[in-house]
Amino acid sequence: MSREELCQWLAAAERAELISLANEVLSTTDVEVVRGPEVGTVATQVREPIAGTRFLLCDALVSSAEVLLDGVPGWSMRLGDDPEAALAQAVCEAELVRDGELAPRLRQLCADIAAVHRMARAAEWEQLAPTVVEFEEIP
Repeated sequence: MSREELCQWLAAAERAELISLANEVLSTTDVEVVRGPEVGTVATQVREPIAGTRFLLCDALVSSAEVLLDGVPGWSMRLGDDPEAALAQAVCEAELVRDGELAPRLRQLCADIAAVHRMARAAEWEQLAPTVVEFEEIP
């Protein structure tokens, strides 16, 4: 998985599990908080699929943080007002980047979340399949 994908799945991780893993990381090393947890909004831009026109859909409430773990940067952004989880996510992201002791568990967590997400998408598409309209081409 790319760093972007790992961040995506860490952002989708359960709050309690993320905080627990971050606490395990912090029990073995020190962290420097570069930018403490902040709550703010991010403009969400989407592209209309037919014309390809971009437009602002909404402002999303997010929590973000940035840390250094043994000199390795970690960054996070999570939906919602949850500064503690954002800080934990940044610690876990830095642990992945530095390939620390808990990196294999964090990679597995991300892989598990991605698999659950793929299965949910497939189930959703399966429900939608009967509603698909197929047109015949007339020669």
